[in-house]
Amino acid sequence: MNILKKIKSPYNSFNKFWSYIISEMSYNFIWPVIQTYSSFWLVKYAGFSHANVGLAFSMMSLMGLISAPFFGYIGDKILEKKYLIQFIAVLSVLMGPFMEWFILPMKGNTYVMSILMGLVFGLVMNGGTGAIETYEQRISFVNGFEYSWVRSGVTITGFIAPIICGYLLSTVPKQFFWSLSITGFIFLIMVVFFVKHDESNLGVLHDEKHEKINIHGILKSMSSKAFIIFVIFLLGTVPLSQIADQQVSNYFQTFLNNNPGVMLFSYSTTIQQILAFIGMLIIPAVIKKIGYRNGLVIMAFIMTIRLLLLSFATNWVIVAFAQILGGLYTPLWFICPMGYIFSVFNKNEFATIQSLSTVSAVQISQTIFSGVIGAGYDKLGFHTTYLILGVICGCFALFAAIFLVKGKNDVSQMNQ
Repeated sequence: MNILKKIKSPYNSFNKFWSYIISEMSYNFIWPVIQTYSSFWLVKYAGFSHANVGLAFSMMSLMGLISAPFFGYIGDKILEKKYLIQFIAVLSVLMGPFMEWFILPMKGNTYVMSILMGLVFGLVMNGGTGAIETYEQRISFVNGFEYSWVRSGVTITGFIAPIICGYLLSTVPKQFFWSLSITGFIFLIMVVFFVKHDESNLGVLHDEKHEKINIHGILKSMSSKAFIIFVIFLLGTVPLSQIADQQVSNYFQTFLNNNPGVMLFSYSTTIQQILAFIGMLIIPAVIKKIGYRNGLVIMAFIMTIRLLLLSFATNWVIVAFAQILGGLYTPLWFICPMGYIFSVFNKNEFATIQSLSTVSAVQISQTIFSGVIGAGYDKLGFHTTYLILGVICGCFALFAAIFLVKGKNDVSQMNQ
């Protein structure tokens, strides 16, 4: 205990730091469960067709698009109050009963069930993620901890969750989704009883120079040059990189002469996660030097280099290296957009601006271009398609370097 007392506050406090890491880990368990294993479970145990699985995922994205702006607006209204994340935590606890008692028995009506499942999970997962992230980002300024260190809990979950999920799916498959209720219960306990903030430092959340959040102010911010440039930059970089990730595993297999390279690819993905975890720990020091704006520009150039590496790849080693390279820009993507928003725009509209830019705009772009780029792989081939994506991403990276504005206290913001 004497050692803990010597550690600088808030890192010696369970309520004001460690509870946030546990919350992040327990909530984000939902992502590997849904993204990695749910399609298998739905087909084998719930009688879904592959088309119905696709419909469920489409509904998740749709609900994410619908709920994110509302969650953002509510978050800006209640600020440090926990009502919104408590609501998400309660829904997380109900995921197990919902899947086993409602979805599983309705095998004869999977079309309706896929829509309902997608809407429910989209509310908790796609919409809830943005609400929780903006809340934690806010409290990082209030409590004085490094937000990236809390977000590193996502990468820790990325190591642990696949092992747990694989074991549960092989031993108690029909009760598989009860794992979400268990982790959701941990999340709920943290949020209700342990997650706390420094009441004396709430002034950092308010922007006295601007009016409190209202529809007129939001529309004014959305029409501002800074917002338009920011959204254009995001649309030309992040979705292209994320869509490219969807098919990298298939591209990797083309270099192995039909010899499955699942383990080889998984090794590169694991190294990518380790690199991302290390990056989350050191990025505060990096941001102090370069600022959020320059972090976004560097992120875009790393994405460009990665896409161009994929386009000119001549063997699986280069593809694996490009996959690992994704671990370099992941910390920048987790941290810089929200820090940039907080430093450039009205603080009173922080969550709303974040939901309209890094959530809604990016998801809309993914919805539009995923099919187009997927068709490009078939008609043009991987090399040409990745080359086109790399060139486009590079152009938008240059655009960002020229036009992205530098926010107020951009470099020092993380230490407030």
